[in-house]
Amino acid sequence: MAEITFSLADLFEQTFGYKTQAFDPKFNTVVGENSLSPGRKENGAQGSPYYSSDALGREYHMPVTITYQDASQSNGLITGAGGSSDQGSTGGLSKWDLPYPIISITSRKTIVETPLTGRRGTVKELINIQDYEITVKGFIIGNTNEFPETDVTTLRTIYEQNVALSIQCPLTDIFLLRPDRSGSDQVVIRELSFPAISGIKNVRPYQLRMVSDEPFNLVTIS
Repeated sequence: MAEITFSLADLFEQTFGYKTQAFDPKFNTVVGENSLSPGRKENGAQGSPYYSSDALGREYHMPVTITYQDASQSNGLITGAGGSSDQGSTGGLSKWDLPYPIISITSRKTIVETPLTGRRGTVKELINIQDYEITVKGFIIGNTNEFPETDVTTLRTIYEQNVALSIQCPLTDIFLLRPDRSGSDQVVIRELSFPAISGIKNVRPYQLRMVSDEPFNLVTIS
């Protein structure tokens, strides 16, 4: 069987319209008191790992793990193109490393602006900070030269969970795992898309759009 080679960076630009060095990062040497440290930082402040390995054993930076309900899993292990993760819990919960993820976070504020008579500008009243919007773009890559149907089905199963899901990533931990949010790492998936790609049948781009979900205590006034 002929060997097929392709560049993930080129595929990302072709699919999503801009370049990224995430698949071939250039790390500059930092000169300072810690530059001679023999080790590297493996985990973020909240415990999420900075590194993981894909199904072929290749290491990548900033993994994104989703925990979801999966009644079909009974052996405690689920494997995807992004790697494999141990369930580590009961009740049908599975953890899946999103394959080859590029993650970004956006935040907006709700601000009421009131014009002033006879003066330039407005009075700005900050109402609140809206939910964090989290976007993950990546590729599902089959281990063979065939369409990765199993992993696409897993992503569809995760999307169809009509409840809040848990997300683990060093980047999202900074914004979500805070005392003022009750330490909640819950998100709700708002949108799933599989952009078109041509010429490679064992690769499927995907995009997930999620919003943070914060628990609230409702008080009934009678």
